Amino acid sequence: MKNISKVTYDALKVEGLKEVFQHISRACQFLGIDFFIIGAIARNVWLVMHDENPAGTKDIDFAVYIPNIEEYTNLKNKLQTAYQYNESNENAFCMISPKGIQIDLLPFGEIENENQVMIEGKGLTAIKLDGFKEVYDFGLQEIKIGNENYTVCNIPSVVILKLIAYDDRPEHRIKDIKDINSICKYYPDLEQEHIWANHFDLYTDDRSHDEVAMIVLGREIKKIAMANDKLYSKLLTILNKAIAHESSFLDLMIEDNEKENVGMKRLLLKHILSGLKEGTET
Repeated sequence: MKNISKVTYDALKVEGLKEVFQHISRACQFLGIDFFIIGAIARNVWLVMHDENPAGTKDIDFAVYIPNIEEYTNLKNKLQTAYQYNESNENAFCMISPKGIQIDLLPFGEIENENQVMIEGKGLTAIKLDGFKEVYDFGLQEIKIGNENYTVCNIPSVVILKLIAYDDRPEHRIKDIKDINSICKYYPDLEQEHIWANHFDLYTDDRSHDEVAMIVLGREIKKIAMANDKLYSKLLTILNKAIAHESSFLDLMIEDNEKENVGMKRLLLKHILSGLKEGTET
């Protein structure tokens, strides 16, 4: 990984973000824990890097590489004693900062049992974490935010983790589909240079640039997911189910009913699926 860009805290549109980042970084460094930034903040970093103005978000999510429950407990205890964080009554994987900001600390690694983590606590106490190890191995980038270097999900990784999160708890993860749709909207323009330089072979059969961009997004997702057959198959299943309208995925992607419809979103997902499946069909 290399230092790609400098992004300011103010540009990321989250009040109190600098303080939270510093607390998590210091606590993890003290305990020897690797962590990386995921979710809406990772998406906002990508937008700011490309001179776009991101939407504000209240979601501050981190993935933490944890060997066992004891180490995860130590991390939460460190945040409580050193920085006055509190545990959430609704989510055992969430901590509340002194200023009331909710921080999700999603543990993965040896702590997992069959891609799931179960801990004691209040509210949500079990989560599935398919894809986190693959993202950790193949889907991260180092970004300078303020004067600190942080490890952040790249955009294909963000899409992978949001697809998995939605599939796990669709009734609670509507925003993940909205975020995926937003990424699909910006991807053709923001990644144009990368697409032209590395995927020029796709400009055949009268494909538009937007169509090519979605195939490229599928290709980039595949680079990460192919490390794990189960993860790869799961992503195929999620997209095929969405395309067949067997979930609410397509409906949730529509932002403007006058300009968009299910058919348009289905075609978009078909292009992503095409890139994801490329070279695997017989």
